[in-house]
Amino acid sequence: MTPEETRGQLDVILVTGDAYVDHPSWGIAAVGRWLEAHGYSVGIIAQPDWNSPDAFRALGKPRLFFGITAGNMDSMVNRYTASRRLRSTDAYAPGGLAGQRPDRATIAYTGRARQAYPGVPVVVGGIEASLRRLVHYDFWQDKIRGSILLDAKADLLVYGMGERQIVEIAHRLDAGHTIKECRDIPGTAHALGAKDAPPDGAVEIPSLEDCRKNASDFNRVTLMMYRESNPHCGLTLMQRHGTRVVVQNRAVEPITSEMMDRLHELPYTYKAHNCYRQPIPALKSIAGSVTVNRGCSGGCSFCALTIHQGKDVTSRSADSVLRELKSMTTNKKFNGIVSDLGGPTANMFHMKCTSEAANQLCRRVSCLHPVRCKHYGTDHKPYLELLRKARNLPGIRRVFVNSGIRYDLADLDGEFVEELAEHHVQGQLSVAPEHAGASALHHMRKPDIQYFTSFMERFQKANEKLGKKQYLVPYFQCAHPGVGPKETIELALYMKKHGLRPRQVQMFMPTPATISTAIYVSGVDPYTKKPVTVAKGRKERARQRALLFYWKKEEWPHVREALQAWRRTELIGKHKGALVPPGPAYGGWDKRNRSKGKVRYDTHMGMKVERAGKHEESEENWEPVACG
Repeated sequence: MTPEETRGQLDVILVTGDAYVDHPSWGIAAVGRWLEAHGYSVGIIAQPDWNSPDAFRALGKPRLFFGITAGNMDSMVNRYTASRRLRSTDAYAPGGLAGQRPDRATIAYTGRARQAYPGVPVVVGGIEASLRRLVHYDFWQDKIRGSILLDAKADLLVYGMGERQIVEIAHRLDAGHTIKECRDIPGTAHALGAKDAPPDGAVEIPSLEDCRKNASDFNRVTLMMYRESNPHCGLTLMQRHGTRVVVQNRAVEPITSEMMDRLHELPYTYKAHNCYRQPIPALKSIAGSVTVNRGCSGGCSFCALTIHQGKDVTSRSADSVLRELKSMTTNKKFNGIVSDLGGPTANMFHMKCTSEAANQLCRRVSCLHPVRCKHYGTDHKPYLELLRKARNLPGIRRVFVNSGIRYDLADLDGEFVEELAEHHVQGQLSVAPEHAGASALHHMRKPDIQYFTSFMERFQKANEKLGKKQYLVPYFQCAHPGVGPKETIELALYMKKHGLRPRQVQMFMPTPATISTAIYVSGVDPYTKKPVTVAKGRKERARQRALLFYWKKEEWPHVREALQAWRRTELIGKHKGALVPPGPAYGGWDKRNRSKGKVRYDTHMGMKVERAGKHEESEENWEPVACG
């Protein structure tokens, strides 16, 4: 290119499947601002038309590389329900309009970027690429797929949180290095060419072909990903895909508190781009919220936080958070209400391993399961002090905590639950016990139900003392590996005993790279090698979901059908121990004639409902959210 042509050329062009919102909760905005803070010019192409390369030429040819992400969510989770049906909305699109991104968006976008400008390096990242960096199970195709690196034909993949990696890539390319000379960067993965030698010291794990033939090999790959995720002692992994080899370098060290402060205090506008004429629902849902930490030490089996954000929690300094709150008060539209002061797990603020030597060698997936590590610090004082300072700032009326709360940790502090109830609950507090059965909770890597019961009782007593009517909103999950008829009934009876009526129940969705997904695929616990009950059929999953809504009259026929199928008819009747009264029984997947010629296709799996000629769609809303 001529000097005239390069004068206005952008250094990096980022492509995302989300509408662009200049907010630190949007990964693409954080990465873009971070690169900008390090001296690079950045352009962003949001929700491009993937049917031709034209949209990828909108900002010209990038000087260094294309950075591509599917968005804040895996595009398949974003587009489909747990029953593999299309969702009717997309919270990350203007007006919530669905269909603004393709399936497996990372692959589609990478192909078009290469067509637009052949020879320009392409780096993929974000949660979709991160969790699909090696062999993974694709629930929507019901098959084992290989690394997204090979499907997308990307030069490099950034996994985990990418601030360190993306700047290092930019520095090296800017210094004249080739993209191949970036292959040793921690927190990245790459595919070897036919003539490339594997790196020294790399550990070979079961191949794509092995995993397709043998589920135990797939389990082993999943365990190795977690085992080698410690940036201090993790090893480089290599995996064969036919004649190709994918190499995953050791994990990158998490950013420091100082770096996180800087990242969150960059000059974001906290607004959607002004080209949009409709609001972005996801932005509305986090309006007035402030992130104080990232990462989670809980290691729940079904949650991607540990493998993506990391087990080590990184927290901002209290001064940085207070500065952000003060800046919010200068906005004329700010109403004085902080909707959330938290993160993936709010009360893990500044909780960490107290032994640097132990942390350098630790290979545990969870600091809390099956028992809390003796080195794990559980001091709530930093978070309590932050909350106290925040609610006393001029211009701040209320500060609420709506992030996940780890209730087993909360119960260890003598003040936290009471202070939370008095100052930081907006009528309802969401927590996620997930289940009640010991076997189910063991496979989920969640604390025993007694911890939730204790937290619930303490929260209720605190509200009675305060004269307040505030409620816990528990989130439960059905169809998770290890949950069969016995465990489902156990949970329903627990809910009845404690008067719990959840607003929604999450249907387990096997997402790439989680331990729960490995169990779902193999039917075997990767650690104990023992068989595990797995509900895979639509009928069985629907039965489990129906039972958790036993108190809804419209669900009674489905509950009766489930109880009859499971030979627990003693729970049908008018006696005190019954879940539902006597009556007709049929499954939620059957057509049933109703009065006045109306027909309802009763389902818990997203099928259509017909009433007097009108159609509605019932969808489950499953997203990889904070487990709490």
